[in-house]
Amino acid sequence: MARVDEVKEFIGFLKAVFITAIVIMSSLVAYLYKQPIDNNITVLIALVLDIVVIIGLYKRILKEIKSLRNLK
Repeated sequence: MARVDEVKEFIGFLKAVFITAIVIMSSLVAYLYKQPIDNNITVLIALVLDIVVIIGLYKRILKEIKSLRNLK
């Protein structure tokens, strides 16, 4: 039973990181909306990297949730 609780805690941690990444992404989009895009190549790169992180976290969370089926 301890393994199930450990996986659940890890999923909770990943969800917190996932939400933080979404907040960062929305802040970057808001910044780009307010500022001209001409000089913001670093912000665009950060936005793309953040999107990649979000997709990776989403896939990892789903993988961990599916692994719970095998533990019960």
